[in-house]
Parts: sequence; structure tokens; C-alpha cells
Amino acid sequence: MADRTRISRLSRVLATTAAGALAATGLTACGSGSGSSSNTLVVAEWTNAAAIQETKAIDAAFEKAHPGVKIKLQTAPTTAGAWPALQSSLLASKNVDVLAQFAQSPEKYPPASTKIQPSGTAALVANGQFLDLSSQPFMKRFDPSTQQFTMGYKSGVYGVTTAEYVNNTGLFYKKDLLAKYGLSVPTTFDEFISDLKLLKSKGVSPVFVAGKDGFQSIIWFGIYNQLLMQDKPASAANSLWVQRDQQFWQGQQNWNSAVYQDAAKRYEQVMSYIEPNAGGVPAQTAPGVWAANSKDYPFLVDGSYDGNTIAAANPSLNFGFFAVPGTDNASWNRPDLAPDLTWTVPTWAKHQKLALEYLDFFTQQTNYAAWVKATGSVSTEPAVPTPTLKWTDWLTTNASKGFIGTTLPWLPPSVGSDNPAGGPNLRDTQPFGNTSMSSALDNSAKAYTAAVKP
Repeated sequence: MADRTRISRLSRVLATTAAGALAATGLTACGSGSGSSSNTLVVAEWTNAAAIQETKAIDAAFEKAHPGVKIKLQTAPTTAGAWPALQSSLLASKNVDVLAQFAQSPEKYPPASTKIQPSGTAALVANGQFLDLSSQPFMKRFDPSTQQFTMGYKSGVYGVTTAEYVNNTGLFYKKDLLAKYGLSVPTTFDEFISDLKLLKSKGVSPVFVAGKDGFQSIIWFGIYNQLLMQDKPASAANSLWVQRDQQFWQGQQNWNSAVYQDAAKRYEQVMSYIEPNAGGVPAQTAPGVWAANSKDYPFLVDGSYDGNTIAAANPSLNFGFFAVPGTDNASWNRPDLAPDLTWTVPTWAKHQKLALEYLDFFTQQTNYAAWVKATGSVSTEPAVPTPTLKWTDWLTTNASKGFIGTTLPWLPPSVGSDNPAGGPNLRDTQPFGNTSMSSALDNSAKAYTAAVKP
């Protein structure tokens, strides 16, 4: 799949690590817990500081409730290929009982007529590597349609999705800085651009973005998903995305179709207001740098998963979060939701019964509510409200209006990581590179047509 400047956090939507495709690296992961293999439950989760801390608290409570049981928590960051390498190692050695996965969607299973084989988590599901959890009692705590959407395959549900964030469309803002210039949260694209223009005239750099790690794609994907969804109900998202993929595959739509050209123009307008040298800003430090400077950078392009990170970096910062208003119709500008951490149990896990008990324990309302609050996630349990934090006022009100977004159309397995068939590489387009978005879209359209040609 082509590199669309997706990095660790954007891979929440696009993770496509194929089972067995990555070589085991002998990676040494962080661990908690000890004990013999007969009473040690191995749990693996990628590194997110707040999530890991709360998971450890749940693990400790589980151990207390199950005398003699120890949990070994295996973690690795999603940067530099560390998490895929750890996952590959655990899968190859069959030494994991509860394995975190990125949530999927039905479009990850293209029809047989395309001859595209599922990849990554979808391949693990299709190849029978995970237990069907649909009949487990703890699944009754969740909305069945959401769980079917994220991890459903044929008649089963092969994971329990516990986290959901706003990734594409995500924008943090400094409330006091907007108030200083008489501004409020913009609801349309024209309002947003007008605000950016005013802020720039006042000598501030309106938009902060981790361009080194490709967070500009949050704007690109977010705008075109809003334009594609328009006034459709959130429940129509998956059928719309499958239709979009079919139209790409059949030549009825391509990267230079009108909707993407419109999105490209809007994306370029926003990019004209980013901070100087954004191409050198890494995602790891961006939230802290943005939080520390209360007098500049009114907006930060980032997913809602970094809200608590920002709050910890500057507890006195008065900030909020909202979805980029990518269209001229306020009702179309909804958050683009990204189902995220999903717990699975491999069919060959050594401690399946204990693993299922662990998932039951993790998803109990009190434990889950604490985990959601610590991570800033949108709740996926109807009985557990999305937490009200200092920065979630807009999110708490509007998350229910959001839709699960899409990113790339179906791509043949022969398409390599540098192939433009997957859309523009935003590191090469202006202002980060020299290529215009219009030219990049034309190049991507030609590449996609060539890739799917019989």
C-alpha cells in the first residue's frame, strides 16, 4: 500500500501488517509480571503512555482477583516498525494470549472478483487465527452493530473494539487565544479559512502540524471524507465506502475526480497557514511544544488520542478539540471516527479460558470507564458515557454525530509502498515538496488505472 504520509498514529486507521510477512527481530519488549508459563497470561498492546498505565492498573486488579495468576504485558511503540515486529514475533512463536489489534471494517474484505486477498488483521481474521467472540457474555456490553462493523467477518465477530478516536479531521484549539481575537469554533470551511487569515494578520502562526511524520494527512483525509459523506447518515458510511471502492476498481471514479480536486484545493488553503518549518516537526514532541506555547499556534492538527497528553504537558492550558470543518455546509462537518484498540484471543492461545476472563474483567463498567477516561477515548460501551474532560466539551456533544471514515480504495497486492496509486504522497506535495496537489492527483489517477488494468 502506498505511503500516504501515514505514521504510527495514523496507522490506527490503516494498519495492514500481514500475518507472517514480517520477520521476527528478537525485539526485547517492555514487560510486567513474572511467573511460570502455566500461570502467566501474556497480553500485548502497543505503546500509548496513558493506555499502558491504565492497562497495568487493570492487570494488577485482575491478578489480585485471580491469586497465582501473573500478567506479562508486552509493549512496543508503533514507530520505526517496532509494534509490527513484536506482533510478528509473538504470532510466529505463538506466545500471546490477548493481542491488541487495530479495528477493521467490512471494506477490508474485498470481493473475490477483485482477486485481492485480505491483509494484516483482516488476513488473520479470514485465516481463522482469532476466536469468534460473538457469543461471549461480555459482548452484550457493546453495541453489536459497531462490533460487527469493526471486527465482523461472515457470521462471527473476532475481537472486541474498546477504543475509538477522532483521527482524520482532528484539531485542537486554544480557547483563550481564539477569544482574544473574537473568534469561536468555526463551523464551515469558509469560516475556518477566514479565521486563519485573521490570525495570520495578527502575527501568529495559525496551524501547528507534525509534518515530519505526516500529520497533514489528517486534514486531507478528513476533508475528502466529509465531502464524500455529505448529508448521508453515519449508518450509511460502510456502504458508501464499499461503493467508492467499487467505482475506483471499475473506472467510474479516480483520484482526479471532482470531489478529490475540491478536497485538494481546500487542503492547500489550510496548508498555506501552517507554521514555518512544519516539515521538521515530529509527532512525538508536537503536542508538548504546542501546549507549552500558549500565545501562538491557535490550532494543532492531531487526533483526539493526544488530548490527555496535551493536558499533562500544560495543565493550565485552556484548550478544546473539534473536527476540521472541511465543507461549506455546517451539518456535513462531522468528526471522522476511527475505531482503534481491539482485543483479540488467538485460536492457539495457551490460556484461552483465562484470556476470556481477562476480557470480561477489562470490559466491566468500572474498569472500562477508568480506562476510557485515562485514554480520552470515545466510549464503545453504551452504558459507559464518553468521559467529560476539560478539553472534550465539543467532542462529548458531537461524537455521536460522527461517521467511521475511509482512506484508500482497494489496491492490488502488487502495488508497492511507493506507488502513487494509493493517492498523493503528501511529503512530496506543496508546501512540503514541490508538486502541486493537482499534478499529484493526475499522477495517482494514472497509476491507479495502470495498477488495476486487467
